[in-house]
Amino acid sequence: MTHFTDDELTRQLEALRKPFEPAPAEKRAMHHAIFVRKQPAAKRRSIHWKPALISFLLLISIVTTLTVLAGKPGAPNAGWFAKDVTGSWAGIIMEQTSDHEVAGYYIYFDESTMHVENTNVGASFMGNVNITQAEVEKMAEDYQTKLAKMTMQAGDYPNYTVKKKKDQYTITAPGENGFSYTLTKTAPRQFVGEDGIRYSVNNYTD
Repeated sequence: MTHFTDDELTRQLEALRKPFEPAPAEKRAMHHAIFVRKQPAAKRRSIHWKPALISFLLLISIVTTLTVLAGKPGAPNAGWFAKDVTGSWAGIIMEQTSDHEVAGYYIYFDESTMHVENTNVGASFMGNVNITQAEVEKMAEDYQTKLAKMTMQAGDYPNYTVKKKKDQYTITAPGENGFSYTLTKTAPRQFVGEDGIRYSVNNYTD
């Protein structure tokens, strides 16, 4: 049996330990695995589009319903929407009270048709003996040009509607020759049209 000194025994132990000692790269890998916290993978944020779409469609449905209900006869005037007051205008006679070079309106509303008459047709030159025929023709031509620019033309307009929004009343006559004309109430039975023409009515309206 061989006897070793202390120094020789120490060298022998170190020689036996070397095969089991990790390399520097292995030490760094172990240190990183133990002390460096692994960051979790970022999760993709899922967009919940179905609830948003349902809410949007529900909002559109509510707005549409309110608009339809507000436009029906007898519906309260909410301020945002026009109230249909067509029924209250049946039997109303609206007569022009202000002077106008082209128009002299007399309008009658029955239950289904609005009748528009212009009593001022040619009043400025018809029957004037102090002007020549050529002047009459020229004045008639000018009159027709101005008359064509007026919103309301004489005639019968079935299926008319009258809608109220605060103190404004919009008369709509559908059809090929239809029109839309807005009145503003200035007194209980007094109105002024969008073109500045003033009217009075024979009865109180809604």
